[in-house]
Amino acid sequence: MNDLAKQVVESSHKLQAAWTSLYSISASSLPRRCYDQWLKRAVLHQPLSGTSAIFEARNMAWDLVQSILKPTNIVGKPEDNKVRYGHIEMDFAVARHLALTSYVSVTWSIYDRLANVCGRLAGITELADHPKQNPKPCEDLLGKKDILGFAGHLHLREAYAWPLKVSYKLRNWLVHEGYEEGSVSLFKSANLSDRFDLHSDAMQYIQNCCDYRADNGKILASCIAEIDECWNHGDLLRILSQYNGEIDAMFAALLKWSVDSFVGQIHAFAARDRE
Repeated sequence: MNDLAKQVVESSHKLQAAWTSLYSISASSLPRRCYDQWLKRAVLHQPLSGTSAIFEARNMAWDLVQSILKPTNIVGKPEDNKVRYGHIEMDFAVARHLALTSYVSVTWSIYDRLANVCGRLAGITELADHPKQNPKPCEDLLGKKDILGFAGHLHLREAYAWPLKVSYKLRNWLVHEGYEEGSVSLFKSANLSDRFDLHSDAMQYIQNCCDYRADNGKILASCIAEIDECWNHGDLLRILSQYNGEIDAMFAALLKWSVDSFVGQIHAFAARDRE
């Protein structure tokens, strides 16, 4: 269980405990509107708790992605470009696309659920109380509006915008566009010998779409040290592993802060009812 998965479990327990505790003050002098607002937020412990099981699915999807390149799954000669996808023999490029699509879809289902919980707990009213649209990782957390308290949006933009935007762009490309976006190919080739290497045109296109900024070789809006940064290597598996690891760290911190702050608000403002 990685740090984000552990934080999801810990925060869901805290949020559920807050939800339970609210019933002990329901008949107090607390204004009903305040109580109802807290209860509406605390019930988010349900979707948060339900997110825990998705981590195992993500691990399985990642294992499948990596298994495609195992020698035991290569059918015939490498130049034949045939592999086993599960128990099915197929062209390497097709298996690569199917496995990656599954992995990025599962991964972003986690991120979307957590953005919804954090956005509704710590976001401004326009975001937290939107009746139809759930808060989104890129559109809202990295959006132009300052939607989080204590300037939380600033830290997200400056420390995590680059890996978050790249991961989201890759997810949309794989799920919605397939092999190409416009006339740009995502991968260097369809050959097994080129593995998961990105096409140089795709890398440039992604940089243009994701507000690439660098200073003396250091990619900005990222916590990744220049010596550890894997973007220029062009290996999609390394990029996804590193960048999604950064996004996991971001959401672990954001979730802890959002839930702890919300629970702290209840304890602070309801304290007079326990005196």
